[in-house]
Amino acid sequence: MKASSGKRWHRFRFLARLLRRSPLPTRRMAALTAGGAVATSAAAAIGQHWLVFAIWCGALLALSAIDLALLPRSLVWTVRRQLPSSSEIRRMFEVELDVVCRSQAAVRVELADDIPATFDRPDGRTVGGMLLRSRTFVYHLAATERGVYRFREVDMRWSGALGLWRKQTQLKVEDDIRIDPDLSGVRSVLASAQDSLLIDGKRIHRRQRGGSEFDAIREYAPGDDIREVNWRATARTGRLLTNLYRPEKGKTLVLLLDCGRQMGVELDGQVKLERSLEAALTLAAAALRQGDQVALIAYSSSVKLYIPPGRGLAHLQTLTRSASEIRSDFSEAGSAVGLGFLLSRIRKRSFAVLFSDMDHYLQDAELLPYAAKVRKQHHLLLMSLQNPVLRQLEESRPDTAAEAYVQSVAASYALERQLIVRRMGSSGIPMLDAAPDQLAISSVNAYLDIRDRGLLG
Repeated sequence: MKASSGKRWHRFRFLARLLRRSPLPTRRMAALTAGGAVATSAAAAIGQHWLVFAIWCGALLALSAIDLALLPRSLVWTVRRQLPSSSEIRRMFEVELDVVCRSQAAVRVELADDIPATFDRPDGRTVGGMLLRSRTFVYHLAATERGVYRFREVDMRWSGALGLWRKQTQLKVEDDIRIDPDLSGVRSVLASAQDSLLIDGKRIHRRQRGGSEFDAIREYAPGDDIREVNWRATARTGRLLTNLYRPEKGKTLVLLLDCGRQMGVELDGQVKLERSLEAALTLAAAALRQGDQVALIAYSSSVKLYIPPGRGLAHLQTLTRSASEIRSDFSEAGSAVGLGFLLSRIRKRSFAVLFSDMDHYLQDAELLPYAAKVRKQHHLLLMSLQNPVLRQLEESRPDTAAEAYVQSVAASYALERQLIVRRMGSSGIPMLDAAPDQLAISSVNAYLDIRDRGLLG
């Protein structure tokens, strides 16, 4: 920017501040002015237009002077904002504006808060009403993106009994809020009964196969080992009951999040990274609930975030707070970055789950060799999101040649996805291509299965 442009910009900012604090005429004032113009025009027919004009203008000036004199000054106002320290993405929360006026006049106020652009406000842009000394105004917000956001100021306008003029000012009221991922799956896991997990209304029973320590008794579920049926408890209660055996605690789960370019693409109404992050946190809650440790690695062309293994509810809060800052970027993620970092930092055998995109798996030439290295030291699971649009195209019945061509392309792409799943599986590296709403459930089921079979050492 040139020096002259900078000087002009400072002048314009001063003008903006001046206009922001200058009184504004109301609609009533505009109506009275228009009425004066009509009366003056009518008086012109009898030659009295100057007299009518002078009387009307004098009356408006006198009423305006009285109205402005009775309005409280900007220095008598105090505004305090109350909002939660954190909320979840797409979850509605309440914001309160406590307004205090150190004046005895009853006024009508209008407030416009400094709301970040990524927030939706169903109540409208402003809130207001009559105020005498103090009042609390409430409105609701919902964030559409994660992160830490700052509310900086509140713009105010107020008018008096005559309602001809409105004064206005801007008050500096700074508050921060952290927007976390959707934690509904985490809450479901933490609220589940001890013998099962509940995710999105679907119950996942724990089927311990490799544990040796008795844990509890529950009703028999299809798929349970018939050898573990507790016949004494069954005879006593009249219900088929089975024993549960608890595997050792203290295993390690490592979550790897691909934050590259392709994870910033929207899928089924939500960004891929957002889906993966919610599934990862749900899986973390399930592992921490089992007494295991959880680590997190987020990467793209370099490692963006690393949280060492930890356990307990406090560690889950650490994961959630840190995940709020994770963003996808425009660079391509490299498997060598994430899996190489895993090999260098996590020595103990663990269950590593990589949340990425199938397009990345298909194009990344380093995936197979690095996954083979990780497999020697850890149990690795690759997760990806299915594309519902491609599935619909593949299953559709074409009516035209163009539709048939689109369907053939979708079918060819689906075949490529199936082939890489089989190729990785033949190398001993399981890969799950899950629907967006099944990603969390699929990953938790895989974790429980691997853990209960005692494959983590």
